[in-house]
Amino acid sequence: MTAKRLNNDPFFITAYFIASGNSMELVQYSDPQRYEATIPRGVELSLSDMESFLNEGAVQINLQDASALPPPLAVYTRQLGCEAAAYVPILQKGQLRGFVLIGTRAGQAIDEEVVDAFARTIRLTTNAMELLSPAAEPLGDRRSLERKAIDALAASNANIDDLHSFYTLIHDQVRSVIGNYGFVIALYDQRTNSINIPYLFENNAFSSIDTFPLGEGLTSVIIRTREPLMLVEDTEKRAIAMGAKITGKPALSWLGVPLLASGEAIGALIVQDLENENSFSEDDLRFMVSVANQVSGAINNVRLITESKKTALQFETAAEIARDISSSLELDELLQKAVELIRSRFDFYHAAIFLKDLPGEFVVIREATGEAGAQMKRAGHKLSVGAKSVVGFVAGKGEPLIVNDTSRDATYYPNPLLPETHAEAAIPLKVGDRIVGVLDVQSTQAYAFAEENLRTLQILADQLAIAVINTELFAETQEHLAQHRLLHHITTTAASGTTLDEALQSAVNGLQVTLGGDRVSILLADREKKVLEVKAAVGYASNVFELRVPFGSGITGWVAAHRRPLRVNNVLQDTRYIEGSPNTRSEMAIPLLYRSELLGVLNVESEQFSAYAENDEELLGTLGGSLAAIIANARLLEQIRAQADRERILFEIADKIRRTTDMETIISTTASELTRAVGATGAWIKLGVSPSGKDEKSRTGNE
Repeated sequence: MTAKRLNNDPFFITAYFIASGNSMELVQYSDPQRYEATIPRGVELSLSDMESFLNEGAVQINLQDASALPPPLAVYTRQLGCEAAAYVPILQKGQLRGFVLIGTRAGQAIDEEVVDAFARTIRLTTNAMELLSPAAEPLGDRRSLERKAIDALAASNANIDDLHSFYTLIHDQVRSVIGNYGFVIALYDQRTNSINIPYLFENNAFSSIDTFPLGEGLTSVIIRTREPLMLVEDTEKRAIAMGAKITGKPALSWLGVPLLASGEAIGALIVQDLENENSFSEDDLRFMVSVANQVSGAINNVRLITESKKTALQFETAAEIARDISSSLELDELLQKAVELIRSRFDFYHAAIFLKDLPGEFVVIREATGEAGAQMKRAGHKLSVGAKSVVGFVAGKGEPLIVNDTSRDATYYPNPLLPETHAEAAIPLKVGDRIVGVLDVQSTQAYAFAEENLRTLQILADQLAIAVINTELFAETQEHLAQHRLLHHITTTAASGTTLDEALQSAVNGLQVTLGGDRVSILLADREKKVLEVKAAVGYASNVFELRVPFGSGITGWVAAHRRPLRVNNVLQDTRYIEGSPNTRSEMAIPLLYRSELLGVLNVESEQFSAYAENDEELLGTLGGSLAAIIANARLLEQIRAQADRERILFEIADKIRRTTDMETIISTTASELTRAVGATGAWIKLGVSPSGKDEKSRTGNE
């Protein structure tokens, strides 16, 4: 037996005494501090004295007051160097066969829990050895049945494929020895602190009981204490006196033994008689302890293997979803596969993924399993962020929430489409501090969520959150690419227009398509008058072309005066707004600048509040730069064309004059051609005269 450390000097001295004839002999002792004890010789420790001393069980005593000890026992204890000691009897068939001395030095007391642990171990070991060791006398029918039952259970331990079949075998062997009573196998899950009963035989019928929390019933008592318990008289009263709560019809005879693995309780075996008292004996208790010792290891091993396989499958699911995420940007297909795998591989009742809407006010169901999931998707099922529901809470807080028993939790909000839910867990889909959604899973079994599967679910949720973000980024990239393609098309189309008006109208038409139906206008600046005039528009009434906006007036006038963009989320609250359409709710205006010269303003309006974001401003800013260049080039082209036309007309006039020698004809031709060229109604030519007057007039006259 390993010594247990206690406080700062935690070593125990242990000594084993075995009955030999009418006396007790020290056969072994252990001292971790290697204190060299001189074992007294010639001191006889009487068996009868020890029977009287330990007749009520283990005894603890301080050696400063050793008057209650049999004198020889006090000699042994002091000689071993103990200042405090406890004495635990070893009983077999109610007879004292030996005892264990547990001692400490340095004045330290011995914790009662340590004494109980020694007593429990000794009792269980003695009971098992008593059953498994051959008896000196011939075995009776009872012992023969017990040995046969234990051998059958031992033979089946090595090849258990199905726990339920093993439970049936245990029941059959117990029934063959004790009789046909109610029989229960209860399993305890330390991770969730809960009990489930996979095997129940009562009133000649087989059933099971759903998981419930470790509580205050008799089953919970023996799991907590790890001690066998038998109540065969005044069962209900004695159970209540122990602090146990009885639910349902109380058994008149009740016997339960813990299933222990590595010193920890993993469950219990229970036999009970609902009709009769005194149905069980000490032999029955001893036999059940032996059965528990025989089967607990096998049950625990199968549970561990099953859990390992389940955990491996769950991690395989996480890896499979991770591969899909890395190779696909089809979010709907990915989420659909994810919820189906989570539901089937984790053996859940329902799985769903909720994603936040753009305003961040709701989480909307995006994918879910089964017909219930299909109905919720069709209905656009959504929950308010931070609402009084499991999913709403997680969407607001960004922290996992587990409800292992929905009947006991105020956060749980029942869904009529999922009436069998008894446990629910919600995990946030979160990247950094951003919550993009919630993974929600539900089970028909209470206490279905343990640390292991929650850890795997968190990994899955993290991967799915990344998938959502990646898909959003890809969609934004594609949208930006499409917008830039449209802008290129708009710019190219506008640049190919034969006139400036045609180019501007082509630009507003294309931009309206890009923005999805908003109103668009281009206003050009008259620098002399300091006003903006609408030169191209779409989505407005025809009288918009009559609008003249002074620099500094209205939203577009403000942009012209300040030469920088302006985005207004609610024009109804902006005093600068000049109504161009009664339905306008938000507006954005971009200055058209070319080489620091204001050429005009590009203006867009929407019937939605806050319709334009920063990326829209960047988009229109890019287009505005191109349009400004197109306007400048178109104006330059018009100037060049006008200059070319003037030069052509002058050339034609000069050519006609050169072909004429008569002055009258020259003057007449010049006047008529100039009138036609400039679109005038008339023209006159005044010839210059010399200062002397007379000679020039005559010369002019002669000419």
